[in-house]
Amino acid sequence: MAKRRVKSSVKISFFIIITLLVGVIAIITIPEPKKNFNSDNKTTITNTTEKKKIKSAKLTLVGDLLFESPFYQSVKNGYDANNYFKNVKDYFFNDDLSIGNMEVVVGDDTLPVSGDGYNFCAPRYIGDLVSSLDFQILSTVNNHSYDRGLEGLVSTINYFKDNTSIKTVGTYLNDDDKNNYRVLDINGIKFGFLAYTYGTNMRVNSAERNMVSVYRNPDTRKFDDIAKENIKKEVLAVKNLSDIMIVMMHWGNEFTFEESAEQQEVATFLNELGVDIVYGSHSHSIQPIKMIGDTHKTLVYYSLGNFVSNDDDIARTPKGQETFDNAYQFGLLSTFNVIIDENKNISFDDIKTEPIVNYFDTAMNNWSLIPFKDYTEDYEKSHFRYSLGLTKDFINSTYTSVIDEQYR
Repeated sequence: MAKRRVKSSVKISFFIIITLLVGVIAIITIPEPKKNFNSDNKTTITNTTEKKKIKSAKLTLVGDLLFESPFYQSVKNGYDANNYFKNVKDYFFNDDLSIGNMEVVVGDDTLPVSGDGYNFCAPRYIGDLVSSLDFQILSTVNNHSYDRGLEGLVSTINYFKDNTSIKTVGTYLNDDDKNNYRVLDINGIKFGFLAYTYGTNMRVNSAERNMVSVYRNPDTRKFDDIAKENIKKEVLAVKNLSDIMIVMMHWGNEFTFEESAEQQEVATFLNELGVDIVYGSHSHSIQPIKMIGDTHKTLVYYSLGNFVSNDDDIARTPKGQETFDNAYQFGLLSTFNVIIDENKNISFDDIKTEPIVNYFDTAMNNWSLIPFKDYTEDYEKSHFRYSLGLTKDFINSTYTSVIDEQYR
């Protein structure tokens, strides 16, 4: 009897185990009911952690490229011009977009070289030298654009068009060239460019006025309603093709550390038109950087000063007052990021500047552009103008007094 009851218990236990296993397998293998995609009661699943799509580009801005006679003379005497930019090249190759102002005409075989008397025409090797820095865009409109008349203007445009990938803006071959707006696609961001000068040293022939962009009315020489309407038309046309609008201005008063009332007026007008960045040049000394505007923000560089300069003394500065002769010898190199999010909101990040010193020794030779962080005591004391007050203290005190701390 005992054996028979044990056997019956084993049978019952085995049956229970089999039943449980079948149930587990059934649960595992029951297919998920198909969703009825034609149902009116649809469910939308949103991934709230999805990252916004962001486009960005790193920019490098420098001021005037003003080559002058002492540099050409050094090259004739054996100085290797390729050494001039060797200490600053990395800035231009470690960014996405590099911008500058070509302050001199680039001549051809028929135009005589000139680097003094405020009438400038550079030899063609200067074009090669500038091109080695990997600029993407250069303004060619400034008070020296017409120093060699129409021939020099055309020669400069054609040099960069035929020999480089650099786009020039502000001077044009004809109306078709002018209306072929300069828009560059950088990392999926469309940057649009216009450039203007207050005027030229040599008066432009009336038939050639459209080839040189000025922000003042050529007839009244004022920033009046006619001038504003012309600029507005061009800015809106380029802005319509662009994500970021940059206007390059050759403006203000030479040898000043502050922007003029006209610069402020023009900057405000450009801000109201929706311009994003204003790049300023001409003063040959650094001027402030400001973020202006209420509903729309515009980053304004009133003047980056000189990037290239090759004169030891400027005749127009007051005798015995060396401040602006020394300020002439350094300018700003600025880098920053432009960011556009998926809603097309624009922001600027990591805006930095650094003084770049134009070095030449006591024999006015061995030219080199030196970032201030690398401007050693040996460079300082062997500079041609050291005894005239171009010291590290002068450079630093000028820089910190003109440029707000948030941009240093």
